[in-house]
Amino acid sequence: MNRQKIPNSDSLKKILLLSHYFQPCTLTPAQRITYWAQNFHKLGYYPVVVTRVWNPEIRMHHDTKLPFGNEVKIEKFPTHEVHYLPFRPGMLDWSYLHFGETWLRPLFLSIRLLDVVFVGFSLHFTSFANYLPYLKGLLRNQHFDKMIISGEPFYLFRLGFSLHRRFGISWMADYRDDWSTNELQMEKGGSGVRKWVAKLESNFEKKWVGTADSIISVSEPYTKRICDFLNKPGITIQNGFEESLLDLPEVGPYDQFTVTYSGVLYPSQDISMILEVLDRCHRLNQPFRLLFLGAGFDVKEKKRIEAKVPEHLKPWVEITDRYPRSQALEMLQKSHVFLGIAYGKMKGIPSSKLYEYIALGKPVLLCPTDQDLMEEILTESGLGFFAMNSSDGKELLLELQNLYREVEQLSKMKANSRRTILRYSRFEQLKKLAEHIG
Repeated sequence: MNRQKIPNSDSLKKILLLSHYFQPCTLTPAQRITYWAQNFHKLGYYPVVVTRVWNPEIRMHHDTKLPFGNEVKIEKFPTHEVHYLPFRPGMLDWSYLHFGETWLRPLFLSIRLLDVVFVGFSLHFTSFANYLPYLKGLLRNQHFDKMIISGEPFYLFRLGFSLHRRFGISWMADYRDDWSTNELQMEKGGSGVRKWVAKLESNFEKKWVGTADSIISVSEPYTKRICDFLNKPGITIQNGFEESLLDLPEVGPYDQFTVTYSGVLYPSQDISMILEVLDRCHRLNQPFRLLFLGAGFDVKEKKRIEAKVPEHLKPWVEITDRYPRSQALEMLQKSHVFLGIAYGKMKGIPSSKLYEYIALGKPVLLCPTDQDLMEEILTESGLGFFAMNSSDGKELLLELQNLYREVEQLSKMKANSRRTILRYSRFEQLKKLAEHIG
């Protein structure tokens, strides 16, 4: 077995990565920076990661706000090192734990406004209060060629602003989503408090990220929108998929034909059409199981889904909490079809699960289709089935059910997709980033 030789860390350029999410955190945002940290050495860099300590047992959003850890923990590897800082919920996270999902939510929103006022002066009252003093100590003792800060939480960008002013360090702002230009956030509508918060954060974004050399984002529309807003250069580094997904052993499908949506839903994603498709198939006596895998992580979205499901369809719809990644992957492999849902009229939104879908090589139903980025990637991969309405969706579901009787055709579809999707692998995307930095 050939093993790649790991270069001596002294021969590599040092790069500082700041991220709220990192393994053993099992949430999707942790996958991007964890992959970078573990693989940057192949491209000439030795990453030092500063993050918070995580309890890997995360089933609901509430769990991410709980205090955890008592001291700094440092783990060193030949390829990278990780500094885990204890987590203590700041004012906003504390208020979410107590008021965020209760009838006192208006109080939480008021504290949200207070929090965004205070952060203009200091991170002292936030959940990131311990980052700045720790990073100052680190920068006094070590030299780094570059710093990348990954948001959200976007308050971490304030660290780039402060450390650049104090030490002159060159840094890049990595946007997994965009911030004050984020259409998904704007879609939530606007109470007076939300509009005030958006205005203040817009000013912070311009001030803090104004000290960055450039920005990174996950799709061309995102990158252009952020660059235009900040008048900064930028590069698109897609989330991509881990190459290890291509080598997973085959798993037999569920006995019942299963269509699976993976992850949390956003308010702008309308599930009415897929429910109408299920209803039409049910009336034809060809129903399917509709699985929302991990959607129960967000309490509000779980309630929204449950409220939309008609009584006669409830036996066919399942909403789960989060599962460990290995278990979730097995459930995806056992599914017959993956489900994608457009984000309303918004364009350029790259669902991170889409890359996982194409790596696993199963048919993907976009219902409704976005006629945009997701449809483009799925067309390229040859795995996409696109519904403009529930009638389309019904015909496609019947077609997909028949397709599973043609095992050879399914295998050919998966094999053909492999030839087109490799450029979406995480390593190919990381190579682009390394070239940009260099």
